Amino acid sequence: FRFTADAERNTPLQTADVPENYLYEPNAAILKAGAFKQVAAQYGLKKLHQHSHLYTSETKIEAFPGRIFRINSVIPFGGKQLKTLHKTWPQANITTRNFPLSVEELRKKLKIRDGGTVYLFATTLANQEKVLIECSKAD
Repeated sequence: FRFTADAERNTPLQTADVPENYLYEPNAAILKAGAFKQVAAQYGLKKLHQHSHLYTSETKIEAFPGRIFRINSVIPFGGKQLKTLHKTWPQANITTRNFPLSVEELRKKLKIRDGGTVYLFATTLANQEKVLIECSKAD
């Protein structure tokens, strides 16, 4: 993956109204380099929020430099549904991006153990809504 600082600065931000079918988490090198808009532009992705550094698309982009997940559900953060999530997913891999709680705080609040095949991304969408995105690794 190649980009320039000028290209990053001059690339318009394209955000998604809602998470689509796939979620993308760039690898550490992309994040450290600060290629947040360029990675979206070069792979035809939309950011979930300016500061989340998570991306989405309708179709799977195989060559993406990072992890790719299939989105199974999007759960608003708040309300009664959160209290019973541990019954549906007693174990999950939790990641937070642009979210007010840490992974440890969220794990304690949801009563979900670490590990398993379920991935929960706690993040903020472009409309400022806080959500949990339940995913599985894309094949």
